[in-house]
Amino acid sequence: MMRARFLVLLLGLQAAAWAQDATIQQQFQIYAGPLHRDYLGCLNCSQFDPKSVWDGYGAFGWDNAYADNSRFATYRAPHGRYSACDKFAADPPILIDWSLHHYGVLNLSETRSDSVCGPHGTPSICEGLKRACAISQGQQVTQ
Repeated sequence: MMRARFLVLLLGLQAAAWAQDATIQQQFQIYAGPLHRDYLGCLNCSQFDPKSVWDGYGAFGWDNAYADNSRFATYRAPHGRYSACDKFAADPPILIDWSLHHYGVLNLSETRSDSVCGPHGTPSICEGLKRACAISQGQQVTQ
C-alpha cells in the first residue's frame, strides 16, 4: 500500500514537472541587438513577473519610468536598425521560447514575412506592439 502511494506521488510530481516545462516553453522571450544578445524580457508573462515587459516598474518594463535612460530605449525608438517600432528596421528584436524555437521578429512591418505584423504574423501580438510603440512615442492610444 505504501509503495502504491509513493508511485502515485512520484507520477504526480513528474506530471507537474512536465506541465511546468510545457508552460515555460510557451513563454515568448525577446532578444535584440547585435547577434540578439540583449535580453529584453518576457512578452506573454504576467505583468507581475519581474521579467515581464508589461511590468511598469521592473527593469524589463516596456514603459517604465526610467526606460528613456535604459539600454532598452533603443529597441522601442521610432527609427533605428534594432527598433521594434521601425517597420524598416534591418535587425529588429526576435521572439523565441525557452527551447530556442524562433517565432519571428517583433516588428511593425506588414510586408516582412517573419514579422509579427506580416502576412504570417500574429495579430494579437501585432496589435499589442502597435499600442506599445504608440505609447512610447507619446501618442494617444484609443481602445
